[in-house]
Amino acid sequence: MAIINDVTKSLMLLVEEEVAALQLGYYPMLSRLNKKIISQKTVKWNTNVGGAGATGEATTASISAYTEDSIIGASLPIGTNRLRHSFQIQKEDRAEAASAGKGALRDLYGFEINSGLRVIMESLSGYVYTGTGLAAAGGVVGLGAVVANAAYAGIDPATYTAWSAVLNTNASNRALSADLLLAMETAIARKGGNFTAIYTTPEVVAKYKLLFAANTSINNVLPAGQADLGYTGVSYAGRPIIQDPYCPNNTLYFVNEPEVALYTFSQNNTGSTQGMQFAIEQLPSSNPDAENYAVYVKPQLKVHNRAKGVACLEKITQ
Repeated sequence: MAIINDVTKSLMLLVEEEVAALQLGYYPMLSRLNKKIISQKTVKWNTNVGGAGATGEATTASISAYTEDSIIGASLPIGTNRLRHSFQIQKEDRAEAASAGKGALRDLYGFEINSGLRVIMESLSGYVYTGTGLAAAGGVVGLGAVVANAAYAGIDPATYTAWSAVLNTNASNRALSADLLLAMETAIARKGGNFTAIYTTPEVVAKYKLLFAANTSINNVLPAGQADLGYTGVSYAGRPIIQDPYCPNNTLYFVNEPEVALYTFSQNNTGSTQGMQFAIEQLPSSNPDAENYAVYVKPQLKVHNRAKGVACLEKITQ
């Protein structure tokens, strides 16, 4: 149990406790992504964007042309933007809690920290899909930007066509169907890719259940007197379909999770909790009877191989 004495160090212990206590099931993608820590201001990796060729010829032919795959450096910034929550504690509230005991003092700070971590995790859960890379999104470049097929990580698919993702879209929303799901599965296979999970909204999951019910015969194996029309799990082609309330509407993301990682920036005031680096700092106050604090994280999402890491089926009726 943390004791609020040395404020900064004790509050960092509280951050660790509160993150550990968060129900990560409420943040489906964040709970499943690989977590990595970095202290460089750029996430860098090499990617193979293709280009090699094979030539059929006679053994007497001279060789004058050489073609190899292009290995291009990809990079994303990190550490220059953050997701932050700030809160204020009145000193009279702190004095009152301290007089009541260490537990009351811990609860006073713990409540504020828990609230801050919750809104940060909620925001980050959305930005892993919708992040534009701008400061307002904490600098996160989300999956929507990955599948948009503009330049990503400094590599333009207009130049390197192998650096494009599978995107199945339409002018307007259309009903989810087995044909659309099979089309996605086929397109991903054509790319030499894979997917380990499908992330979508709770409403689209409900549509999938209706689609399943309309295309199969369900035998009742429940004890006599019990009725259950629900499902204990949802999957497609052996991969789980994960309902994520932070996923953009009308969209399904087919994610090859080993290709995707969430990075957080480590510095001298951060601590690792649940694989992520959080920081808390006391801020200057213009009110002598108030203490100001900020809790924050510096994240970035990396898709190692854009073509094989993520695909998107959008414009689906909810």
